[in-house]
Amino acid sequence: MQVRDIMTHSFRSIARNAAIREAARQMRDLDVGMLPVEDRGEIVGTVTDRDITIRATADGADPDDTAVSDVMSNEIFACTEDDDLEQASRTMEDHQIRRLMVQNSEGDFTGMLALADLARHRETAGLGAAILEEVSQPASGTGAAH
Repeated sequence: MQVRDIMTHSFRSIARNAAIREAARQMRDLDVGMLPVEDRGEIVGTVTDRDITIRATADGADPDDTAVSDVMSNEIFACTEDDDLEQASRTMEDHQIRRLMVQNSEGDFTGMLALADLARHRETAGLGAAILEEVSQPASGTGAAH
């Protein structure tokens, strides 16, 4: 089975200069835990609910005066629509992350693959459980957001 078979085929991004309160509202309204971050139409990173909590709220940052760029992750973890789910799950495990951006063969971002997508499908439920076990291990180093 390929990523394209179970991925979420759309996503909404947020501007890097938007306030984290707006990012949190969008996450709530869309019922998602991550938003791609864009700058002039290009995806330049991601921001998660955990990024907002750990990198801003925990330090008392003002949610209206703190930009998404202050808490976002600059590294984008991605897979392609044509990747098989085993390959995508290994990427999640290797980086201890719960979500991947998905690109088409031209390199354009076309959607997302989340641990929840794997868990919802009977054929991939075992992969989801394996990834959850891996990403739930204590992170070494910087305490990176998942």
